[in-house]
Amino acid sequence: MAQRIGIFAGSFDPVHKGHVAFALEALKQAKLDEVYFLPEIKPRGKDGITHIGHRVAMLEMALKPHKRLRVLELPDKQFTVAKTRPRLKQKFPGSRLFLLMGSDTFDGLLDWPNSEQLLNSVSLVVAYRNATTKPITSTNDIYQLASPYPGVSSRNIRSAIASGKPAPGSLKSVESYIAKNWLYPAI
Repeated sequence: MAQRIGIFAGSFDPVHKGHVAFALEALKQAKLDEVYFLPEIKPRGKDGITHIGHRVAMLEMALKPHKRLRVLELPDKQFTVAKTRPRLKQKFPGSRLFLLMGSDTFDGLLDWPNSEQLLNSVSLVVAYRNATTKPITSTNDIYQLASPYPGVSSRNIRSAIASGKPAPGSLKSVESYIAKNWLYPAI
């Protein structure tokens, strides 16, 4: 029987409770065997991103308690259908791939180059923060989940840390790493 592998690409700057809870819920709802967090080296449309080494270290700390959640590093600077999809097919031969994403990413999916090719080769697991989304047709399954922490975002966590305030939704192990490595200082 083919393995059911989830791929969760993003910046994870920093990874937070919402990311982890979504991946754990995706394991259950889509009956996945494993979920791989794929941090993008240079996410499109994001400037001032924390070095990939720090983001990978934070992911490893956050995922350590969860045996079926893992980190996957690829040489691509960004997730692209043309480059990343073939690498994933090669890494997980014979597996059925599920792409995990938030509804904000899902809403722009049709604008991606080669999006039709992607939609016909993977299933999707989408976490919704709100009820407004664009309809997409696919030959594969689309699992829709309510975001477990709809108000939590990496941007808000970075802002809270820079202001010296509590960061709702942050993970304790990641908070320790951030403090130890002087990440997200006040500007």
